[in-house]
Amino acid sequence: MKNLIYYLDKPGGDFIPTEEAIEQPGPGEILLRTRRTSVCQSDVVIYKHGLPRIKSWPAIILHETSCEVIATGEGVRQFEVGDLVGLGCDIPCGKRGCIYCGDEGTGDWTSCPDTQATGHEFPGFARKYALLPKWFVDLGPIKKFPKGFNADQACQLEPLACCLEGMNRVNNCITDRVVVLIGAGSQSTYALQAAQAMGARKIIVVNRGEQRLNRVIRDFGNDKTIGLRWDEHVVENVFEACKPFNEPHFIMMNVPHQSGYELATKLVGYNTVVDAHAGIKGPDGKPPFMHELDLNNDVHYKLQCYQATHGSSMFGINMAHELISKKQLPLINKMTNDTEKFPHHQIKEAIHRAADSDSLKVIIDWD
Repeated sequence: MKNLIYYLDKPGGDFIPTEEAIEQPGPGEILLRTRRTSVCQSDVVIYKHGLPRIKSWPAIILHETSCEVIATGEGVRQFEVGDLVGLGCDIPCGKRGCIYCGDEGTGDWTSCPDTQATGHEFPGFARKYALLPKWFVDLGPIKKFPKGFNADQACQLEPLACCLEGMNRVNNCITDRVVVLIGAGSQSTYALQAAQAMGARKIIVVNRGEQRLNRVIRDFGNDKTIGLRWDEHVVENVFEACKPFNEPHFIMMNVPHQSGYELATKLVGYNTVVDAHAGIKGPDGKPPFMHELDLNNDVHYKLQCYQATHGSSMFGINMAHELISKKQLPLINKMTNDTEKFPHHQIKEAIHRAADSDSLKVIIDWD
């Protein structure tokens, strides 16, 4: 059987279509046919600049995916031919005895020194077929959707899971609370929909660009949603929008730039949880951003919480699967318009579209 794989030859380069043989699944393995891949902003960074975790080129990137099971190996009971599955990006190290990733592990994969990520250490899904090893099938972030489910929605399991990790790390920080989302990209749009589903009292979306902010508020806002331009008055305008409360209860920083961190810390008040959700990284690694914090008068006496989430564990994957499969995000299809849908032979064009300032969620169709 032949597999079609698009190798990215180098950062900023080309996706080279290549045919390679692929084996049938062995014991405990499953063979997948890619149905959809959606484009993450990490894919944009990898395409433009590369990433230290990708040690050699050419590479197979893309990690947000939904697939159909087309063959199962001996002993596989949890999946059968025809199943539609969604996969997460952060995956176990593959060692069954690992205290984080293994059969008796905690599931805190990002704490494992040998953790892997799809599209980094583990081959991504810029390929028509993928053979998953037994350890991935048994331990990895792979969830089955109901028969006939929408493959476009299923491929958004992973980015939604990343968002939900941040919104649920601290109990009761969303329900009946004031939520501020810095940035109006895909992660903030997932967070907006999730916050609505979780019963937030008010949701304030802050963004520099007017075009994408207007799209998000128009397509996903309701009477509890406020859109604010990120200008020289943004701090005072956010606090004004929080009234009758004095400050936000939850801030999710979804802007991969130092200015996003700086704005988030200016908005913190009493009982505020800050989720530094968008990290900044490039070909040279992760730059330091220093911030002075009074652990006693701020964190203790103001009950402030500073946290960061990146990637997802099975905790977030399970929550995202429930929200998507039970259709609790009824507007999710509006994340992708006709200009954000591409066939698989246009991966480079899809990534360029995802980099546009007005884009939300680009989807590549492998059918």
